[in-house]
Amino acid sequence: MTKSEPKASNVNNDLIIYRLDEIKNEIVDIKKQYVTKEESLAMKAEIHGLRTEIAELKRNRNLIGWLYPTASAAFSAIFTYLIIQFFNNNR
Repeated sequence: MTKSEPKASNVNNDLIIYRLDEIKNEIVDIKKQYVTKEESLAMKAEIHGLRTEIAELKRNRNLIGWLYPTASAAFSAIFTYLIIQFFNNNR
């Protein structure tokens, strides 16, 4: 009598294949939550560009912040001087 090796049932094989498919789907779902290296580099470049733009806007805002009041004061002083000269010349 020869001993035959026990064979795995088809049910076990089907369960293993089904579980492997579930694991593959879970891995795909997990990968969707993470960014790739290229996406990460692109986001870093975009962040750097946005920081540069913000710094430029702050610098321009500081320039405009003192330029407008200075120009307004100069214009008011010149206008006041011209009005005084006008009234002095009309006497």
